[in-house]
Amino acid sequence: MRKPKLSLRTGLLTLIVLCWLVPMLMVVTLAGILISNSYEQSARQELDAAAQYALREVSSELEIAIGDSKEVSYDGVVRTAYRGYQQGGNIVLLYRSISDYLAQNYSRAELYKAVFLSFWDERVNADAYVYGGGKNGADILRECRAKTPEILQIMAEADTDIRFLLLDGELYMARNLLDSHFAPYASIVMLLEPSVLFQPLSSVGPAEDILLSLDDAVFCLKDFESGEIVPEEKSALPETSYRTEAEGHAFSFSVAVEEYSIWQANPWLIWVVLGTTLMVLPLLLVMILLFRRHVSKPVETLVQANLTVQSGQRGYAIDRRAPNTEFGTLYDHFNDMSTELKSQFERSYLEQQAAQRAQIKALQSQINPHFLNNTLEIINWEARLAGNDRVGAMIEALSTMLNAALDRDGRTQIPLKEEMSYVDAYLYIIRERLGEGLQVYKEIDDALLQQMIPRLILQPIVENAVEHDITERRGGRVWVRARLEGGRMLLEVEHDGRMSGEDLENVRRQLSGEEVPGGSLGIRNVSRRLKLIYGEAGTLTLENTEAGTILARLIFPVDGAEGREGKGDCADAQ
Repeated sequence: MRKPKLSLRTGLLTLIVLCWLVPMLMVVTLAGILISNSYEQSARQELDAAAQYALREVSSELEIAIGDSKEVSYDGVVRTAYRGYQQGGNIVLLYRSISDYLAQNYSRAELYKAVFLSFWDERVNADAYVYGGGKNGADILRECRAKTPEILQIMAEADTDIRFLLLDGELYMARNLLDSHFAPYASIVMLLEPSVLFQPLSSVGPAEDILLSLDDAVFCLKDFESGEIVPEEKSALPETSYRTEAEGHAFSFSVAVEEYSIWQANPWLIWVVLGTTLMVLPLLLVMILLFRRHVSKPVETLVQANLTVQSGQRGYAIDRRAPNTEFGTLYDHFNDMSTELKSQFERSYLEQQAAQRAQIKALQSQINPHFLNNTLEIINWEARLAGNDRVGAMIEALSTMLNAALDRDGRTQIPLKEEMSYVDAYLYIIRERLGEGLQVYKEIDDALLQQMIPRLILQPIVENAVEHDITERRGGRVWVRARLEGGRMLLEVEHDGRMSGEDLENVRRQLSGEEVPGGSLGIRNVSRRLKLIYGEAGTLTLENTEAGTILARLIFPVDGAEGREGKGDCADAQ
């Protein structure tokens, strides 16, 4: 069902309301956007400043930790003690030297929960552990000893690189120690204290809203006091984050910023909107009343007058006074139109009589072709009764051609089988004219005979081939082919002959729509019909082949063609 149209009154009333509401909403929206942008810009600047400060502080702490790990290699204490042990020293002396060294340098450092050194040679049972200034030292050392094999396995592939490891909610920093031959013999491991290392981030926002990334480790803190770490997926790290590097190690973090709501931040704005609406309502009511008097009522008068004229009262005039100049002009024009309509209706009776006479003549012109077709049928039967089958067959072929030309059904699409009957009828008449010198070959799959194609699209091409080449040569060969390719119908007419360069140019001009003196009307009409029906998808081409023949090819899309492709060809010769 067709959707009912909106009335003029409803449309104009809606327009009036929108003319009041839209400006107010635009002002409120613009103010909200400006306030929101100003707040977000200020909050962003504060966040950026706090983030840059936090980046510098955390980077500084990381550089201290990395420097402490390098110092173990540079000062040579551990390497000297290990070398003495290798030269026949005491394992107890090695353990005591390393433990004293770690205790002296790291036992009071708040940045580390624990620091331990472990040798790669399992025979050297001198691993030393110390814990920092935090609490629960014994539990921490026990956990470090449990993680030592896993850490050493990871560090076996690290060479001299520092690795940050996130294991069971603890953050470790590990570095390999090298001997004089630059071969790793031990690893120094520092269990970092997140509450100290990431304390500068407290100026940025709550700990649970901050996502951190240190090299390949991605995690977040539950709070800054406990420093408890919760691992996260790396894909969870947002694209907008703050990033820096400390001694070649990447550190970044992102902050979840609370969404700003202008209504919550500015409750007074709601009262401003309500007050403005109440001020606008009286003016809006006045506009509606004026609209009803000056627009709605006159429109109803015009509609009622139009219905009166439609009911049969031609010449009806509006005698009501218009409320304004515009509708007064419309009333006058309507009255003039009604008067003119009455006079025209009175003259229409005589015009109808003339039209009826013209229709009778048109019917007579349609009867004459039927009479001619019926006459040919009578002559056909007389010829067959007289035993002259050849004349009868020619008359039957001529009748088929006449039916094709008359198109009494007015069809634009016919089956390929019917189109081929027109082609066969034409070729039969031509063979009677040329004798056995005309040879016709057909390559058409039986499955395509019911395919719908444009009417009289193939016969004119065959006729063009016969009239321009076959007739002049008093014989020759003609091939008619039909097949489907990629949802398109391909019709080909190939015949003996050769086109000169001038002929090819004339054909090109005809196919482009130009009028060429002495050109083929059939080729031009077929090309135009293909373009009208299928647009650029319908094409007609003529070309010389290497076999010394002329090939005309028609290509156009057809419906439901995919299921009939690839079924083979059926060829016969006449």
